[in-house]
Amino acid sequence: MLKISRYKTHWVNLLFLVTLVITLAIMMPNGTTAANVGPQIGNQAPDFTLNNLASKSVGLYQVIKENKVTLINFWGMWCPYCVQEIPELVDFYKQYHQRRVEILAINVGDNPNVVPLFVKEKQMSFPVLIDKNNWVNNLYQITGFPTTFIIDSQGKIKDMIVGGTNQAALAAKVEMVLTGK
Repeated sequence: MLKISRYKTHWVNLLFLVTLVITLAIMMPNGTTAANVGPQIGNQAPDFTLNNLASKSVGLYQVIKENKVTLINFWGMWCPYCVQEIPELVDFYKQYHQRRVEILAINVGDNPNVVPLFVKEKQMSFPVLIDKNNWVNNLYQITGFPTTFIIDSQGKIKDMIVGGTNQAALAAKVEMVLTGK
């Protein structure tokens, strides 16, 4: 009886594992596998959907489909380096948005009710998304603020900047992605 029980347990475990692998394969965007999805340069950017300031859902892969380059910038009003970086992002966006470069500014850790006034004051014309539960922050394994990911039109992470940046540095990195270098 013991041998039959182990035999059945083995097949049940195997069936569960196969089902899990198939489910994960179906859920991966663009035919990628779990090994090459994650917040690392060269991997597919993990997909997410968050609400913007107008409470409308914005999905990363929908934005990627519509643009040549997408920047994801994790920031908070509580972060002095983030606040210092905002004018640089605003100027960069004015210069590059017409070239189908989008910025998704993901606010982490602030009261969602005060973010819209701050965004208006700083003239942030790019989409600002609210990560209320730190879900995307955790998904991208953010350890420092601000952090910016540069993603190409195929959803691949081409570069990552931890800490503040400026318009010139962003332009240089984005130009390399736009020109395919």
